[in-house]
Amino acid sequence: MTIKNDNKSLFEYRLPPVKQAGIVFVVGLVFMGFSTLFPMSPEMKMAKAMPWVIALAMILFFGLVNCVFALATDNGQKYWFQSIISYASLAVSLCLIAWAISGVAMDDAGSIRWILTVFTFGYLVLLSIVNLIRFFVWIAERSDAKKKDAENK
Repeated sequence: MTIKNDNKSLFEYRLPPVKQAGIVFVVGLVFMGFSTLFPMSPEMKMAKAMPWVIALAMILFFGLVNCVFALATDNGQKYWFQSIISYASLAVSLCLIAWAISGVAMDDAGSIRWILTVFTFGYLVLLSIVNLIRFFVWIAERSDAKKKDAENK
């Protein structure tokens, strides 16, 4: 009996940002559906804003996962563009669905607008840091390759 050891690193999965956003969108819909099927007590402060909280959690989750996958991409510029478009599409669609399900506007749901603003700027900063790290790694690899070429001559 042989056991197949298929321990892939997270960096070996090349999941494009559009697919990541689609998966997160579906998960967000499932959680929003559960929050509608099993509502919280009406006396709780966040009962009506629960779809908004779920939408923000899914947007934050996408931002973090997307930045992790950005480390392993081959084409950084293409990934950056797709990531920004996917983030914006996911944020708009989840916010519209949260508004439709809860019946509460973003401004009436507490500090949702500010949290979304912080998440968006945080995502852009984190994605920029990841691209800067990739750039430094590229410079180091190029320098190592030149050094090896010089040693082999």
